[in-house]
Amino acid sequence: MSQYDSLFATDEAVRAKTEGQPFILPDLWRSSTFSADPSLGSTLFAVNFSQPPTSLPFPKNDDTGNTLFHIPQELKLPSLPGLQTNIWPPVDEEPRSDPTTATTDESENLFSSILGEEDQDNDGDIWMDPETVVPPKDPRFFTWDSFLVEGANEPLNGYITEAGPAVLDAALEEGGDRGVIVRADVFCTCLLHLGLGRSSVLFLWDQKKESFKLAREGLRISGCTAGTIENIIKTFAECGVNIKKLERFANSVYQDPRVSSPALVALAQCTTTITESIHKRLSTSNHSTRSILHLHSLIRDPALILDSFVQLTSAINGARDDCQLLSRLFDVIQQQQHRSGWLKPLLVETLARVSRPWLESVEQWIGLDEGPGGLGITELVRKGGFVAVEESPELDETGKERIVKNFVFAKSQVPSFISAESAETLFETGRSLRFLEMFHPRHPLSIAVAGRGATAPQLHWKFSWQDLEDLQTQAKTYEQNLRAAIHKYTVQQSESPTPDDAPRDQMDVDYPFETFGKSKEELSDTLLGSLEVMNRSLPSLDTTSEQDPLATMVLHLTRSSMDSDSSQLTTFAPPLSITPFHSFSHILSAQSRLINSACLRMFFKEHNIRDHLLLLRRFQLFGDGVFSSRLAHALFDADLDDTERKEGVVRSGGTMGLKLGSRDTWPPASSELRLALMDVLTECFAQKTGIHAVGKAGELPGGLSFSVREMSDEELEACMDPNSISALDFLKLEYRPPSPLQAIITPTAMYRYDRIFRLLLRVLRMVFVVNTLWRDANRRQKQVDPVTKRFGIEARHFVTTLANYMMESGIGTTWSRFERKLEEIERGLDDNQGGGEESLDRLRAYHESILDRIMFATLSRKRQQPVMKIVDEIFALVLKFASRKDVGIEEVETLYRSFRRRVGIFIRVCRGLSEKRGYGDGRSDLQRQRGAAEGVFGTGYKEEANLLGMLLLGLEMSGYYSKTVGKRR
Repeated sequence: MSQYDSLFATDEAVRAKTEGQPFILPDLWRSSTFSADPSLGSTLFAVNFSQPPTSLPFPKNDDTGNTLFHIPQELKLPSLPGLQTNIWPPVDEEPRSDPTTATTDESENLFSSILGEEDQDNDGDIWMDPETVVPPKDPRFFTWDSFLVEGANEPLNGYITEAGPAVLDAALEEGGDRGVIVRADVFCTCLLHLGLGRSSVLFLWDQKKESFKLAREGLRISGCTAGTIENIIKTFAECGVNIKKLERFANSVYQDPRVSSPALVALAQCTTTITESIHKRLSTSNHSTRSILHLHSLIRDPALILDSFVQLTSAINGARDDCQLLSRLFDVIQQQQHRSGWLKPLLVETLARVSRPWLESVEQWIGLDEGPGGLGITELVRKGGFVAVEESPELDETGKERIVKNFVFAKSQVPSFISAESAETLFETGRSLRFLEMFHPRHPLSIAVAGRGATAPQLHWKFSWQDLEDLQTQAKTYEQNLRAAIHKYTVQQSESPTPDDAPRDQMDVDYPFETFGKSKEELSDTLLGSLEVMNRSLPSLDTTSEQDPLATMVLHLTRSSMDSDSSQLTTFAPPLSITPFHSFSHILSAQSRLINSACLRMFFKEHNIRDHLLLLRRFQLFGDGVFSSRLAHALFDADLDDTERKEGVVRSGGTMGLKLGSRDTWPPASSELRLALMDVLTECFAQKTGIHAVGKAGELPGGLSFSVREMSDEELEACMDPNSISALDFLKLEYRPPSPLQAIITPTAMYRYDRIFRLLLRVLRMVFVVNTLWRDANRRQKQVDPVTKRFGIEARHFVTTLANYMMESGIGTTWSRFERKLEEIERGLDDNQGGGEESLDRLRAYHESILDRIMFATLSRKRQQPVMKIVDEIFALVLKFASRKDVGIEEVETLYRSFRRRVGIFIRVCRGLSEKRGYGDGRSDLQRQRGAAEGVFGTGYKEEANLLGMLLLGLEMSGYYSKTVGKRR
């Protein structure tokens, strides 16, 4: 008989009939004994499986009876508190709820109020604790079945991991690792305070170690091990320490304003905004935090933000000035932006805020801000900007001494995100603006920004392509409007509005209370207008704080779930390395073109810069033939009257000269110089009038006159000998460029003019001497020895060839290119093209590069002194030959041999230089000077070697002197 026989009601007759047939179930039509009584009605869905049955129909399981569902003893679970080994709870007991904590025996110590006892009765007076929220009595659904079907029967899970936190606590207690269990709500509250950098009952701030420490070791909550809690505490502790560091950094900046720069204060304000926004975001109600994992997810994003800003503050530590601070900040932001996609907008916004003070100084310097010109320059220099002021004494046109302020560019004060070329453009644009407003204070670029008729754009960072496109359009519109205003001012000479008449913002309206000269109605209107302004309400501080984009961005980025607007923060943007160029170049270029065009027009049209340059060309570079001829006769002609006062000799009143080479006393007195040279400049200048005389009556432009050069004792000793080549080195042509032409004709340019003038004066003397020798040799009736005649011919050939080379190839050809460049610039101004990309700085560079090329072609540069020394020796031999009186044939032959040898050496040296690869472009010039030379001569211009080749071709074509040198060797 089977153990299932008791489940079916069968008789012996039926069993006997089906015996031996294994596939026939007896009494299949009969109902099971478990079925309900049909007489009781329909029982469909009558059984409620969500509640345990009041009685179990299964047979009792005992050790001696049925063992079908028997569990062996070795598989039985240990007896642990809270672990239910029966899937059905006892009938006479209520279902137990999942405990979250276990009570401890340490309830009488300091933590008696926070340890254990989370399952306290909530039946007390709820009005005694307004924040108390009674937990819902409804069951918590953990699966889809129980969630979709209310009241669905779901059997309890028999695994220990699903048995609740009490089972884990019991297991840890059995293993001896119980720890100190704290109430979950208290622990979450203290953990939140820890993340915000605050001390609490569980976590204390150690001022000496500058870190947080546990009030008691082994803290944990029910259902978590101490190791898990320790890792979570570490994350919150790092966040709290970072907040402390940022607060300490901001306080140190605010406490000592004397050492705090504007950029440093801006960075401190950003850190303060960051910390306050994070406090505002995380300082929520304790009951809004559902679990410790939820709290950990909330702190993850703020922790990343705080760590990034701690890296920023650490990187700028020790920065000397705003320039170094901005450079370091820009570099570290480029590194930190890749830590997270949503972190980049927050970092670049900080960069924009911190760099704003420096950009404001740039706007003030180039005229994009209110109060252009000298206003605020002292403050700009005091703050350590990129502009410095140097004061130097200088003589004006009337001969009076005055203090001139010169602006100096401090390259070290420019941040690294501004290129060197852009920085120089900034400085030159601002300096040109100073010239413009000094001489044209009513120019549209010199007046206040509000009165220009065009809204001046500001220098702001743009981090998206759309913003960059809008910025480009804005800069183009600004340039067009302002160019129209400048054209109106230039052509029609109409007065632009003064700063007082210019429109302003309503909050900036000034009402000067002037009573004299006003009627009663005017005084009444003034008072009413002033009262109206004073009665306006100030903007709300709350509104201002709510509009703070940095705070709003922090609150947005620290949300656990990003909404649809967050996609704007991760939109593809230009790389940060090229963002500064695209953000500032359009505005800077537009402002630079406007200012440079106005300044060039002022220099060319009103101050006649071309006439002054032509004046220097005529007299300093001997470009005027009449002047060269008259100067040569005044200095060297022996047929003129003597300027030297002699006892018993009355001056005839004719044309007088210094008669160098025909007198024994030298140098001449200052009165002799005035007598010999006073009319040379005046008469030559009167022949070609292009610019009027300024200053005293009869004074030439720039005070052009002859003067005595300041010389050392050695140089002065060399001038004492009238037969030496240095006899005229004391003579100087003085010229002081009138204001504002000093921007083009700089002291460097005047020094080069002086060097060239001294060389040309020597050459002029030698030309006069050899021509005199040639004339005297042809006039003699007696027979001249061949050596003397050959010496005179070769000396004249060498000197005239060298003079023609210097005057025509070295100076004339080079200066003609410069003249064509000036014509091109002026033509662009006449066509209203603004001179293209030209500026005062480039014009000055053109001028100085031309003089540099002339010095190089005339062998006047310092590195060419060995070559020029050979020329001086040749000139000295010719002068010694010309000053002979009773010299024998042997001495003449000795001089002639020395002359030929020196000329041969000079030719060989020049030929070696002309054949040397890279001669003329291997100089240690500045890159800007090379660029200026290319702007005048064209790209790849190398003509110095060709010029020397032309000189060699003129000196000898058959190797006459070279063969002589070879034989001597």
